[in-house]
Amino acid sequence: MPRIVVIGEINMDVHLFGTEGRSDELPLLVDHYLTEPGGKGANVARAAARLGAEVTLVGRVGDDGYGRACVEAVTADGVDVSWVRVTPGEPTGFVAIELVDGLHRSLVYTAGANDLLTWDDVAPVVNTLSPADVLVVQAEIPIVTMARIVARVAGDGIRLFLDPAPPERVTIDALRAAEVVTPNRAEAAALTGRRTSSSLWPLLAAAELCSLGTRCAIVKTGESGAVLAEGGIATQVPTLSVDAVDETGAGDVFLAALAVRRSEGAGWEAATRFANAASARSVARRGLWLPTRPEVDAAL
Repeated sequence: MPRIVVIGEINMDVHLFGTEGRSDELPLLVDHYLTEPGGKGANVARAAARLGAEVTLVGRVGDDGYGRACVEAVTADGVDVSWVRVTPGEPTGFVAIELVDGLHRSLVYTAGANDLLTWDDVAPVVNTLSPADVLVVQAEIPIVTMARIVARVAGDGIRLFLDPAPPERVTIDALRAAEVVTPNRAEAAALTGRRTSSSLWPLLAAAELCSLGTRCAIVKTGESGAVLAEGGIATQVPTLSVDAVDETGAGDVFLAALAVRRSEGAGWEAATRFANAASARSVARRGLWLPTRPEVDAAL
């Protein structure tokens, strides 16, 4: 059975609901809050496991309560955490997220132990990958570590799924090594230097990313689904119509679902439709919601 290996951040997220504006003298007031394990790496690993894949997570946490809670949450979903390193003397990554009209904005962020992820941490796992496996990497990991991963997999037949967040850390070498890159609207605009005034720009941006060397580009376009560019052709792939409550983790669920279906042998369009459905299911509740395989299959 193909494996999915995820290399990325592991954080504790604090979701803030009902925030009110503040002046320089007053604190930010919130109606209520929710604390739960998160981080792009952990979210993708957990989501892929819930969708039925064999998943290994590579990352770092601090030797603290947040780190233990994050590892417990990932383990509970059946993810192999034997390559998650505990880092003495460093805190676990932390994010405070403001939710307004279903959209999130990070107010406070510290990478903590995530910034200490090295090539030595990831090499023992990457070196065991076969062409049937899928390697999922977020660009937010340390730049030097990302460069070593890209150099290792380039031209080696390893299937690299690249989350280009943040886009300013994405190199041309990373794009050329990737089997697929999955930016959202803002990331696609940043990567290609495009303005977002035209309804055609996501298709043009996806095609441009392919022209730079990635084999497939998928631009996530929210309620309209995603634009899939492959082999010189860009196509809009629709998604489910849902009442979006909270977008937290929706992009991570999309990437996980895409990796799962591709590892099962699905074509790009079928895999994108599956990823759209999983992502749509994930935005229907507050906080991080990682749908199961039966839920996504039923939605499709």
